[in-house]
Amino acid sequence: MHPKQLLEQEKTPYARVSPPCPVFGTCGGCSLQDLAYEDQLALKRQRLARAFASLSGMPAWDLIGLEPPWRYRNKAEFTFGSADGTLTLGYHAARSFWRIVDLDDCLLMPEAAMRAARLVRSLAVDTGLSAYHPRTHEGFFRYLLVRASRATGRLLLCLMTAPGPRESVERMADAIRLQEPAVASCYWGVTARLADIAVPETLTRLWGEELFEERVGPFTVQLHPLSFLQPSLVQAERMYGRLGEAVEGFSDGIGWDLYCGIGLAGFYLAGKLRKVYGVDSEPHHLKLAEANAVRNGIANIEFKAGKVECLLMDRRFWLQEAKPDVAVVDPPRAGLHPQALSSLLAARPRRVVYISCNVQSLVRDLGVLLKSFPRYVLISAQAYDMFPQTNHVETLVVLERYTR
Repeated sequence: MHPKQLLEQEKTPYARVSPPCPVFGTCGGCSLQDLAYEDQLALKRQRLARAFASLSGMPAWDLIGLEPPWRYRNKAEFTFGSADGTLTLGYHAARSFWRIVDLDDCLLMPEAAMRAARLVRSLAVDTGLSAYHPRTHEGFFRYLLVRASRATGRLLLCLMTAPGPRESVERMADAIRLQEPAVASCYWGVTARLADIAVPETLTRLWGEELFEERVGPFTVQLHPLSFLQPSLVQAERMYGRLGEAVEGFSDGIGWDLYCGIGLAGFYLAGKLRKVYGVDSEPHHLKLAEANAVRNGIANIEFKAGKVECLLMDRRFWLQEAKPDVAVVDPPRAGLHPQALSSLLAARPRRVVYISCNVQSLVRDLGVLLKSFPRYVLISAQAYDMFPQTNHVETLVVLERYTR
């Protein structure tokens, strides 16, 4: 069944409401705005229940909603496009690779962030330069990344383009500094890659603060423009708080934070364990993680660079130096690499906490952990509506090594 038909079938039991966004259905950013929020949660609970049905011993769980379910996102990546010769800026149209829906507002983003995005669009139009077209590979403007800090109310902007005239971008940046006081820093990223991904090959800070400050729970962290952070900080704090509770009783233990990013999960672990090791493949993530650990006075955490599946093949690491009592894994949507999963089993941590943004890959990996040797059993699970109005759900599952 086509995904759109499946979604319409899933919505059938629920009464429809008038979506507040005027481009709902055209824009590919949201898919559930035509359901009341409680019905969105009910639909997502049904999906999770179907996914979990194949797992034996699944404990009681719930999906925690977010109130209010609007203006919660702290980051967005907008794409430049063209319509009837006019430069546009917004999200990809639903089920379209080429068409961009021009947005004056996105109800998931803070108002200040959207005000800045509208300003960038206007300034881009004034340059007379065109949007990059992913089919012809011609044009200049590609993406706009906007970060919004809940802690400070400030914004970070990163304009991403194809190689081209620096002077036009610098004029835009100067105008932003004069016209939008909420912007704390302005970056320019350049990429000649053909792939439609908002990751620049070179990144230049045009003006403003080098790093972006945010606060999550008790921790103050600084972010790079491309750093990963959960989209809803309210839900992130709930989830990381649950993570802290899940590792109580291991105060003399060793912990792993795999796919650690800027280190937030590891910081929560560090307050509960004797020593924590964070692992990530991106050097700029680890540089920030180390600086953020110092900033928050966390001395019992150490970071190691490398792909998780490769680092864990070094048995000297986890048999001698860092044999884990607790392992936290927060992999990308594809889930755990098979080699990472087999190395995790070989390391035999007493407790595993699996954080997932994709329930299908989560269930697949849990199936291995529940049936392999050593065998693990599920002891708790909790889901978080990290991205209301969309199909996405974040899940935290805790497993214990079976010892009988």
